[in-house]
Amino acid sequence: MPENRFDPSGYLTFDLSRGSATLPDAASAVILPAEVLERIGDDRDGGGPGTIAHPLGEWVGARVRDRLGAGGGSPADASPAAFLAETNGLLAVHGLGRVALETYGDALLLRADVAAFPKAGAGFLEPFFAGLFGAFLGRDVPCLALDGPGGPCVLVASPPAVRRAAQLKSAGILPETIATRLHQESRAAREGK
Repeated sequence: MPENRFDPSGYLTFDLSRGSATLPDAASAVILPAEVLERIGDDRDGGGPGTIAHPLGEWVGARVRDRLGAGGGSPADASPAAFLAETNGLLAVHGLGRVALETYGDALLLRADVAAFPKAGAGFLEPFFAGLFGAFLGRDVPCLALDGPGGPCVLVASPPAVRRAAQLKSAGILPETIATRLHQESRAAREGK
């Protein structure tokens, strides 16, 4: 398993004679100002943030999976710290921000500081993380965007837990309280209470 450190050296290569940039997997890269990406994802242009968020999340998730699986290990066996280090490293070298992860039993609460999209809210974060975790795990992963005093965040959990979280969200309950209740309800169900 690779170390829990992301090494950005040599990640992006510029060929000034050809006017191109490439990534380690020889994929072409285009570097755009954040304002351009915000316009691409702007609802006024008929797209919306989800237009770029889900595919971008899938792209990041596939690369995290490949990097953590290098050397023959299963990416799904990586520690949360290794997953977070690779994810944050990739987000950073692309100027996309950082993610913090909070665990509440079987549910994850992700807080994102999306530098490239300072106005990113639910319309961006939910499809981004659904794409990221879906590509990383190779299956659909239910996500629910929440907003609270700490800013926007995303809950990642089982389908029943996400449905329950949506009920609690509609009742105006804060994200941390939602995640705590889901954990308590899950524990009580396992213990038969």
